[in-house]
Amino acid sequence: MTLAWRHLPRTLRLETPSRRAPTTCPSLSVGPFWTSVTKLGLHTKPRMPPCDFTPEKYQSLPYRRVLEIYQQHLSPMQTAYFPQPLLLHQGHMEWLFDHEGNRYLDFFSGIVTISVGHCHPKVNAAAGKQLGRLWHTSAVFFHPQIHEYAEKLSALLPEPLKVIFLTNSGSEANDLAMLMARAHSKNTHIISFRGAYHGSSPHTHDLSNVGPFKMTLPGGVGCQSVSFEIFFVLFL
Repeated sequence: MTLAWRHLPRTLRLETPSRRAPTTCPSLSVGPFWTSVTKLGLHTKPRMPPCDFTPEKYQSLPYRRVLEIYQQHLSPMQTAYFPQPLLLHQGHMEWLFDHEGNRYLDFFSGIVTISVGHCHPKVNAAAGKQLGRLWHTSAVFFHPQIHEYAEKLSALLPEPLKVIFLTNSGSEANDLAMLMARAHSKNTHIISFRGAYHGSSPHTHDLSNVGPFKMTLPGGVGCQSVSFEIFFVLFL
């Protein structure tokens, strides 16, 4: 059993809103992460809950080959957030398993998209049933499932939020939010915080201000990025 925190950087930078230089905590720079934290008395090392699921044996690309493909063929926007990224192989409910069979308790939930766990049997059954019946149509045809879903979803929303517009991603959802806000307010200016990520489409790219998601291109009309401090000063 392995904890995901093992792969976090071993040097933590403790930053404050002031202009003082960030301080490096030396006691967190030596040895395993959880051992150092335990010595500080901040936490106790957690124990992994039991799991009765056995993952399949990994039989795909070697880890070194995966790294080579990542460096040669994948966009740098697909950032790996660990010095030694995990090569995940299989998921089951709240658990993830890597190519070496190590087990992880998933607190990330696939960027908060796996709300019922990985490979939930009810979701698997519903998806398999639909794939065996019909894969894809388009908006020019009716399909009962989308109408059933829209009715159930709208029933959970207060008035007047009763019209559903489905999108494929968070970037598209934020594109739609920007369009609706501008159409309703008759204004074009939108403020986003520095360091925030809102998407990688042409419109949401202008609102994103973090790492490889921000390119050196002219910004969109009316999109401004500010720091938290400036924002609070403006609205106090």
